[in-house]
Amino acid sequence: MKPAATMSATFFAMSRLDGANPGALRRDASARCIIQGWRQLTSPRGSRRAGPGAGTLIACSGGADSSALVLALAPSNRAAPIVVAHVLHDLRPRDQVLADLNAVQALALRVGAKFVQAEVRVRDSGGNLEAAARTARYAALLRLAKREKLRFIATAHHADDQLETILMALMRGAGPRGLGGIAISRPLEYLSIPAPSDDVCLIRPMIEAGVERADTERICQLAGWAWQADATNADQTRLRAAVRLQIVPLLKALRPTVAQRAVESARLLHFAAAMMRMRAETLWRQGRCTRGPAIWPRSALRRQPAVLLGELIRIASRELAADVRRDGLNARAIAPVVRAIRDDSTEPRHFTLSAINAELTAKSVTISARSIA
Repeated sequence: MKPAATMSATFFAMSRLDGANPGALRRDASARCIIQGWRQLTSPRGSRRAGPGAGTLIACSGGADSSALVLALAPSNRAAPIVVAHVLHDLRPRDQVLADLNAVQALALRVGAKFVQAEVRVRDSGGNLEAAARTARYAALLRLAKREKLRFIATAHHADDQLETILMALMRGAGPRGLGGIAISRPLEYLSIPAPSDDVCLIRPMIEAGVERADTERICQLAGWAWQADATNADQTRLRAAVRLQIVPLLKALRPTVAQRAVESARLLHFAAAMMRMRAETLWRQGRCTRGPAIWPRSALRRQPAVLLGELIRIASRELAADVRRDGLNARAIAPVVRAIRDDSTEPRHFTLSAINAELTAKSVTISARSIA
């Protein structure tokens, strides 16, 4: 699709040079931390020191956060290919969508990076349109990354996003997995997207660097770059916007470093969730002796912590019904099964969860794939 620009990309980029201070941008501590975080996340796993950085597709919406990520990485990393990607969708007026596209294209030209784009349509998909748009956007980014032969996709989530996510997880009563917030790095095979991939990794250099929203705006200002504003970010009927605009400022007034502390807490909770997942996988192997249903003595499961049993049920769902959405089993759906496993009742009970069945008797727990017509 050719963008309907009202001015050439070159003129558009040049018009945004007023007030630029390239030297100050290169010296900015947050910009340097972003580069270091990106190098660390794209280095081989287990390496003791960060490498020079690897080719990365940067997802850029045109807002301050993703523009700052482009401004920090692209000019400073000529050794590694940096490709700027923009995904259009149909949830906002077309003129706004094209304005964002033009801005991102101009930014890529400004920093000398290759620009690629994709378009997704989700308005008629039904259900949660925001979730559908997110899934479609990641799928499009994955296709672009594979086309460009890049192993990393960077998004501009930062420390404030992490704080907001943890607060929202607290409000819904999440466990360690949810309270771990946004993963700093994860293979795309763990996302609910069509044709996932375990050889393309999603990274968040600005969370790794502990960069906050104010830092991204300062980076744009130092570069003389006027970012695009999305009016939906101010819509406080959306929970995240309300948390961002009402709760986070109060927390920062009480403790200015709260976003940094949230990033550190999320790291610990990710580690705790990983340890729990390892224990749950051991339990899964103990019950999965054949290719059929998984069966455990109920007495063995009854002694396990509730949070561990919840993770076991999620693993069973993933293994027995590979096509089930990863977010299809939330804590509220799993809780009745976990309570039943741990109580003293000897009555047989049956539960249906997404694409699996759970059968409980006095002596056993059986989980099997559910036949879906």
